[in-house]
Amino acid sequence: MNLFSFKKKKPIIGLTLSGGGMRGIAHIAVLKALEEYDLKPQIISGTSAGSIVGAFYSFGKTPDEMMDIVKQTTFFSRSYLKLSKNGIFSSNFILKLFTDHFPEDDFSILKIPVYVAATEMTHGIVDFFSEGPLFQPLLASSSVPFILPPVRIEEKIYVDGGVLDNLPIEPIIDKCDFLIASHVNSISYDELKKMSLMKEFDRILHLAIAKSVYSKAKSCDIFLDPPKMTKFSLFNKKFMDEMFTQVYEYTCEELESKGYTRI
Repeated sequence: MNLFSFKKKKPIIGLTLSGGGMRGIAHIAVLKALEEYDLKPQIISGTSAGSIVGAFYSFGKTPDEMMDIVKQTTFFSRSYLKLSKNGIFSSNFILKLFTDHFPEDDFSILKIPVYVAATEMTHGIVDFFSEGPLFQPLLASSSVPFILPPVRIEEKIYVDGGVLDNLPIEPIIDKCDFLIASHVNSISYDELKKMSLMKEFDRILHLAIAKSVYSKAKSCDIFLDPPKMTKFSLFNKKFMDEMFTQVYEYTCEELESKGYTRI
């Protein structure tokens, strides 16, 4: 029996999804498990990959449908190499993902509220988007510095929301009764002997922001932090099935340890 079953009215469940590049696939595994344990979110916040997964889910895509989309989509391919002063890759592949699967460029198409975090460069603050045009905020939230170009929205320049807030619980913590957070960047300590430039970049980035992420864990009713996630690439989906299975099983075990059962 679930812990909420004795209440007449179920609490509003909020879900925050961290950034993590291609490790954002792990959020899909989390969503699949949450649904099976009757913990489907009614409000979502996210940054970078987490904001994209959140938007697709809010639009109505099931976890299985999202996995099919990931398998059919090419990410960070050589055809999108740009090598400009603003980034190594063009962000056109992300924009194509949106135009292929969303019928309209507007938050109004989403069935549940989603708050998208992006780092505003001039003032060094995090802005949250939840209405109006959808694609540019999602692009901005996902624009990893030096990898993808910054995004201009009106008069402001934005980069990846994870730079300043890789677990953006702030816009929904007061709008929900029960907060779940999914963080997909736990550091693996088995990878130090051989490290590529991209692996080094990944590690430095997440070491720098880890403290701020983990300081928020105590504010969450459930904090999901599957182990050794940095063994999976930030930029390719080579081991996506292994990652999905690992995170799905981890999430199920965590939920059962807290007294939840499958519906």
